Amino acid sequence: MTTKVVVVGAGIVGASIAFQLAKRGVEVVALDKGLGPAEGSTGASSSICRCRYTHPEVVRLAFCGQEAYGNWGLFTGLAQPRSGLHRTGVLWMMGETREKVTADVAKLASQGVAAEILDPERLARLFPILSPCAEPFDTTGDTEHVCRPGEAFLFETRGGYVDPVSANQDLIEATRLAGGTVTFKARVVGVTRESGGVTGVRLADGATIAGDLVINAAGPWCNQLNEMAGADMRWTLTPTRIQTVYRSWPPVMGTLPVGADSSTGIYFRPESAGQQVLVGSVLPEDEEEVVDDPDDFKRVPDQDFITMKLAALHHRIPSLEARGGISGIAGLYTINREDVHPILGPSGVDGFWVANGFSGHGFKLAPAVGSMIAQAITGVTTEFDTDVPMSFFSVDREPIALGVKHVLA
Repeated sequence: MTTKVVVVGAGIVGASIAFQLAKRGVEVVALDKGLGPAEGSTGASSSICRCRYTHPEVVRLAFCGQEAYGNWGLFTGLAQPRSGLHRTGVLWMMGETREKVTADVAKLASQGVAAEILDPERLARLFPILSPCAEPFDTTGDTEHVCRPGEAFLFETRGGYVDPVSANQDLIEATRLAGGTVTFKARVVGVTRESGGVTGVRLADGATIAGDLVINAAGPWCNQLNEMAGADMRWTLTPTRIQTVYRSWPPVMGTLPVGADSSTGIYFRPESAGQQVLVGSVLPEDEEEVVDDPDDFKRVPDQDFITMKLAALHHRIPSLEARGGISGIAGLYTINREDVHPILGPSGVDGFWVANGFSGHGFKLAPAVGSMIAQAITGVTTEFDTDVPMSFFSVDREPIALGVKHVLA
């Protein structure tokens, strides 16, 4: 089989790349070793769409993704898409001064993102179930806690979350409708070469697919493919186990925004059409469990993690009853340890590009990343495209300067 572009990986990033190429008329084949959509990192994603980032370029990329998910039928061209953005808003409870929140609201507004400042009184009117406490909370109970209201909170009014599996399914359908091919149960076990460059891939069943370009969008399996291609990455890309908890949400509790909460070290959002709440961590120490084999790791959260994160949630929502169904999942981030941002584009090996190391940002950035790569390959721009050049994330860049190196960078 011969095509123009082979995309290895059909999760949210690979499917976004394949879709953006197919709708520009590029012959593209996306391959995935899974049995179906979202078996890898995408299926375990919290799929939160927020735009508050350190650098304006990343703010714009996240906003591009948010607008795509918020206009999902128009973006994908599907008459009845399965997914789309639930615009609950994104509330940042970070114990910050009013001056800091004011400055960041202005920074977001300069990139087109709608945000406002909430004082404790307005927070209580919008979300009466949430405590306005900003005092660090010791989930172990060893330190006595006295609540202190926060001075100001940043609220992204049009942010929210998406169902990740449905979004992945939609992109695959849209890719196929645009003329692209997406194939599952297609494990790549090697690459083909000519004159030192990559010319295609070999599959576990013995088939080969030739292409002018191979793009590695294999998520936690990216290092294996980079090694096959002889791409000498100077970036440390580590598959890392990330845990999340689900617990039941009583209807009488009302609506809940997406929340990032530094005083307790958690983030939260509605789940299952508001029947559950999803809880994860914003603590750097919860992004350190490196997994040697992405096919073999514990896929449920640890009991200690569940206990600590639910204690944090109950501090933030004091009226939440201390009982209810609890479940959870553990998935994988592929963390770029140098600057927790992806590397995109030419790898240094002819015919081989990368889209790796998303560090927990992959879902929200995926539509923009597909746009960046497709624009770089074709020179064609379409609606919803980003104006941020792919070179911002190039393999040969210097690490991006950051104050923190974790998922809230």
